[in-house]
Amino acid sequence: MNFIWILIIDANSFFGVSLFRAFNLFPTHLTPADFTFKAWLIIAMTMIIVTALMYRETGNEHLNMRTVRKVMRIDYMLILNQVFCGMSMVLKLNQYMILSVLFTIACIISLLIINNRMEIEKLTANSFTKYFIRLAFGMYTGWLLFVFTFNIVSTFVKAGVIQSETQQYVVDVTILTITFGMAMYYSFKKMLPTVSVAFTWGIFGVIYQNLNQPAYDEHNILIILYILFGLGTLISMYNFYRCNVKRASNNLAAQASSTSIP
Repeated sequence: MNFIWILIIDANSFFGVSLFRAFNLFPTHLTPADFTFKAWLIIAMTMIIVTALMYRETGNEHLNMRTVRKVMRIDYMLILNQVFCGMSMVLKLNQYMILSVLFTIACIISLLIINNRMEIEKLTANSFTKYFIRLAFGMYTGWLLFVFTFNIVSTFVKAGVIQSETQQYVVDVTILTITFGMAMYYSFKKMLPTVSVAFTWGIFGVIYQNLNQPAYDEHNILIILYILFGLGTLISMYNFYRCNVKRASNNLAAQASSTSIP
């Protein structure tokens, strides 16, 4: 329900402004192109599917108790996460940027807790449910980290603490580099390639925007963006490779176990 709500408010149905327009009011070097926000549509669809799958698993006649226990460990955290996510959107569209950043941080923290409780890095078996859990929560995590990036730099602009384009450039590059490193590290540690994919998609949107409608002329951030985009792409490919290797080894171990003589 919350993700449907996000899609509705992004379509200008309640507050008369989309997420892109809300951020474009406070331009930075990291403002992404309008199409970048379509990531919410993909994330919404995958999260709705994975929620239905988790609900089905807990009510299935032939219960997989490991999966059920992982779902039950989430407890109320997903509800809190969605409250934080929805509030950050509403506050953002109404230009309460500092409060929006705080709710975004709460949203990220609650999501990291959910991933940890599910032991998401261990869900690498050939299971449709486990595949979608990793896909959905990985994309959601990576995109939230990118959202936090341009959310916080826009807040600096809104607060009027940036006095020059040079200062804005330094702030934008610093925050982008830090959050990029966090996203790539988390993607590698948790074996979640979709975290790095989602963040890299955000960088692609920023590159497109800077090529077509740059917010500033004095400092060109494109070289840094190209480097980070290339690194994000390589890390994503390597993480996909690691997941496939682990999945193949799990399958071999399962086959050896099933064919062994007691």
